[in-house]
Amino acid sequence: MDSLTTYGYAKDGKIYLKGYFNYPDREIGVVRESEEASLQYFIKRFELAEKKVKELKEAVANTTNKGSYLMKLIHMRTYLANFNGLGDFPSLFAQLDELEKEIRQYIYQNRVKNHQIKSAILKEAEVLSQGNNWNVFTKKFRELKLKWIKTGSTFEEEEEKFNQAFDNYYNTFFRRKAEFFEQKKQLQEKRRLRYEELIAAMAKINEEMPYDAQQQMTKLQKQWKVVGKINARIFKDLTKRMNHEVKVFNEKMKRLQERIKANPIERKKELCEKVESMLHTEGPLPIALVKSIQAEWKQLGKLNHPMDKEYNTRFKIACNEIFETYFLEQTAKNKYQHFGEKTRFEQLKIKIRLLKESIKEDEAVLNQMNARDGYVKRYGGQQNNNNNNGPIDIEKLNQINKLKTKQRILKKLQSQLMSNY
Repeated sequence: MDSLTTYGYAKDGKIYLKGYFNYPDREIGVVRESEEASLQYFIKRFELAEKKVKELKEAVANTTNKGSYLMKLIHMRTYLANFNGLGDFPSLFAQLDELEKEIRQYIYQNRVKNHQIKSAILKEAEVLSQGNNWNVFTKKFRELKLKWIKTGSTFEEEEEKFNQAFDNYYNTFFRRKAEFFEQKKQLQEKRRLRYEELIAAMAKINEEMPYDAQQQMTKLQKQWKVVGKINARIFKDLTKRMNHEVKVFNEKMKRLQERIKANPIERKKELCEKVESMLHTEGPLPIALVKSIQAEWKQLGKLNHPMDKEYNTRFKIACNEIFETYFLEQTAKNKYQHFGEKTRFEQLKIKIRLLKESIKEDEAVLNQMNARDGYVKRYGGQQNNNNNNGPIDIEKLNQINKLKTKQRILKKLQSQLMSNY
């Protein structure tokens, strides 16, 4: 009976397991047939606990991932502590202690290895996160993430820090990638719109055929070449449209040149009426356009036609007035701060005052020329003796024309002031 009661005993019709470690004596069952039979039943039942521990040890010995059995071992302790049987529980717990040491040693070694692997991954991720080889680095980063996921945990105190570091590198790279392609998309769209603008500008030239059409078209073609690369398919379509506009322009220019060659006096008439019409338009004067028209006028040269002299005179008068008007506007802006913000009435008064001062100065210059001519005529001199007074006459004629131009502008400004205010 003593051998049967080494680990437990019967008392008052109940079976008790003797206490061990910090566990007190514990009731595990009741006496049914006899005390001896009941004690024998629970001694036999203890074999089940021994079997469970043995199976756990064999499972740990046969697996490559011993760390996954740590929780099962912990649960086994709870299982044994509550198991209803009679036997050497301390020896089973001792076996679990040895098994836990083995598992924890394996976990430690595994975490050292995981620490090394993840440290290496973080170094590579840091480099990749700042790279610009988007296609190659995207593939590498995804491979790294898969490797990171497959790698087990490192030490508990650093696991969260490691994961945050990797996520930061990963997110930084893909954020930079998204920003790059968004900027590229915006740049592509900006360039596409610029191409559209240039095509629209070419179409406008073809519609209006201004007098500096050739210069404008050449400028637009040069701008086309420096816009930059866009999607090949879209660029092909845009280029086709641009070439169409250039073809239309060249055909129109060819017909225009043929018409000018056949009837140049008509071209002079057109140019003359064009600059005269500019005198009646609102807004900034197109000085660059006027200069281009002057260049074309010069190419037309002197024509053997009864209207040629009249057109030449009208053209010169209109151009002079345009340039003098432009110069007056610039002078007003330079001399008076915030001229553009003043009322129309104030602007007219300023221009009239500046113009009167300028006319007064020009009249003084003309008087000096007249006085000089009078002196030469009265007393003679080298200029008259050599019959070389042509330059003086031309100079005075230019001065007279300049005065007449300013006087016409003054009359217009005064008329505007009187009629509107």
